[in-house]
Amino acid sequence: MSPRRAILALVLPACLALALSPRAWAGPQPLADDELAQVRGGDGINFAVRLQLNRPDDGSTGDSRLTIGQNVDGRTTYMVVKNVGGLIQMVGLNLSAQTAPDGTNYVALGLPAWTRFTDTGFESLSVQADPRAPVTDSLGRITLNGELQMQGQLRLWSH
Repeated sequence: MSPRRAILALVLPACLALALSPRAWAGPQPLADDELAQVRGGDGINFAVRLQLNRPDDGSTGDSRLTIGQNVDGRTTYMVVKNVGGLIQMVGLNLSAQTAPDGTNYVALGLPAWTRFTDTGFESLSVQADPRAPVTDSLGRITLNGELQMQGQLRLWSH
């Protein structure tokens, strides 16, 4: 018998025994709050994000609008933000459960260690009576291009 077949003859029955055991097919078990508080997940969950909003790969833009309507004294006006979009890349986002020195539990959202903005912003900001009308008087535009490095946490407690 070849060495490969000898190893397979030893490993295959062990794998089958584990797969067919009752514990292998047991479902999740509920934990009481005090048991759940003792669970440790190491460093939490880390994310890398690439958010591409309203920007096709060819760099073109369409006519997208974000509108917010306000009714003041019976008159409705709209804030129109035209062509919101861009590319945002983030590395180093972290989400983890932590315990404070006083024993309270909280969720820590680690700020991204590195963020890049590419043509992120909007083309125009206007206030007008008809949200679908052409923008004739813009209050300005914002375009972000560059990199940002951060450190720290946003901590969230439940009550």
